Amino acid sequence: MEKLRSFGWQQWLLIAGLVLSLGVTGVFAARAMRYVPRRQVDEPIRPWMTVPYIARSYRVPAVVLYQALGLTPAPRDRRPLIAIARTQNRPVNTLIADLQSDIVRYRAANPTPRPTPHPTPTPRPSASAS
Repeated sequence: MEKLRSFGWQQWLLIAGLVLSLGVTGVFAARAMRYVPRRQVDEPIRPWMTVPYIARSYRVPAVVLYQALGLTPAPRDRRPLIAIARTQNRPVNTLIADLQSDIVRYRAANPTPRPTPHPTPTPRPSASAS
């Protein structure tokens, strides 16, 4: 406590400036977070997307999508669809259509259970009912 009392007006001014700058930075950081793009679920497939990105967006294993493209699954393959289409000498729209049909086929074969938001508890029989 003695150290705080020994601060001169210059130190207090410096501390106030630091606190003020941290506060202003926090406000601007919070405002900037509103504009950060969030990944959409089932986002339309675009030529710039990679196979792992599509797999996460559509909640489908990447192996399924690699097989749909006729590729061996490679965890480090981060090529966009347009590059894969050029390598395979195929139109990118055909590639996207193949991916979409295989996603639909996978989901039909593997339905995901939808959790109930709040399960209703079953009533217990009372002890006096016997």
